[in-house]
Amino acid sequence: MSEQSNPIRDAIAEAITDNPVILFMKGTPDQPACGFSARTVAALQALDTPFAAVDILPDPRIRQELSALSNWPTIPQLFVDGELVGGCDIVTEMYQSGELQQALGAEDAPAEEAAPEPAAAEAPPLSIENRL
Repeated sequence: MSEQSNPIRDAIAEAITDNPVILFMKGTPDQPACGFSARTVAALQALDTPFAAVDILPDPRIRQELSALSNWPTIPQLFVDGELVGGCDIVTEMYQSGELQQALGAEDAPAEEAAPEPAAAEAPPLSIENRL
């Protein structure tokens, strides 16, 4: 069974690859559904960091496949440049120490141009709220 195509896992992997900063969370950035997701969003917003967000609540398979991919059991999960940074506690500690700003390049950023928006395809299995 593990040999066949897994559209949800593929969509998660693609979202992580396609978005420089992506947060898998409970709820949305405007309406977090748990305190851990709210604190993680607050840290990113405090740094004025553009990020994509995926609400894992509509489909339990999203959480299952995400944790299988990342080997991280809890939500939220923050990825930067395709690498798992961690959950709420790690993101909060990194924010307080200044490491998060460095990881996100938020110190002296705007040397790069914004990435172009991808063309819309048929309805993806993930609902990504793109804040880039």
